Amino acid sequence: MPSTEIDVRGEFTRLHEAFDAFESIRQEGEAACRARAPEVSGWSVEQHLYHIALATDLAFRHVKSLVARKGRLIQEEGAIKERAAQVLENDATPRGEAQAPRMVTPDETVEPRFLEMELGGNREALAGLEAIADEISAAPSWIPHQELGPLSAAHWLRFSALHARHHWAIVRDIRSALQS
Repeated sequence: MPSTEIDVRGEFTRLHEAFDAFESIRQEGEAACRARAPEVSGWSVEQHLYHIALATDLAFRHVKSLVARKGRLIQEEGAIKERAAQVLENDATPRGEAQAPRMVTPDETVEPRFLEMELGGNREALAGLEAIADEISAAPSWIPHQELGPLSAAHWLRFSALHARHHWAIVRDIRSALQS
């Protein structure tokens, strides 16, 4: 799946929608954020939101590095692997197949101001990326994902959107379980 097949501007829209959903939960207060449903997930709602904020920050940094063509992780040559092509094409990642890397794994309790800061940083970074949409589509290099292998800038953007929606679905399931 070449990066030109990814609608970069469409991914921006999907990320804005996810960020709006996250903010709506955060605005509901501490009880909504600390909610848990162990039968759905080992993480609370706020842990999912914080994980997404951290993972999105990392993905956005990769996108910026690839556009700038600067960074120690950049590979000048690469190719999308079959598994990555499936995930990106299907626009979904199955639950329970991967473990979050330590650097984006939330602590047991999330400090609300840190969550707010990270989510705000995601919005600011997204605005910066929107200004370089054409460069994202054209960026020729690759940075490897721990599970999916080499991804281009556009792939990283798409992955961040589908990953955010993946965790948003888990958050919705946690909330539904608590209402039943």
